[in-house]
Amino acid sequence: LHQGSTRMQQSIDPAMRSPLRWAIAGFLLLFMTLALMRMRNLILLMEKRRPWVSELILKRGHR
Repeated sequence: LHQGSTRMQQSIDPAMRSPLRWAIAGFLLLFMTLALMRMRNLILLMEKRRPWVSELILKRGHR
């Protein structure tokens, strides 16, 4: 399990390289999703007095 330091080169054992890449990709997707959700909430907070926000809230409330 202990391996010398590498820089994502081919010297990383394939059994460890693939899960590492999947974990990095998953983290990036999670980060981007959370950043976009935060941006959406900030926009709604800044525009909360606009009519389109009220319509959006009413539309989502009737689900």
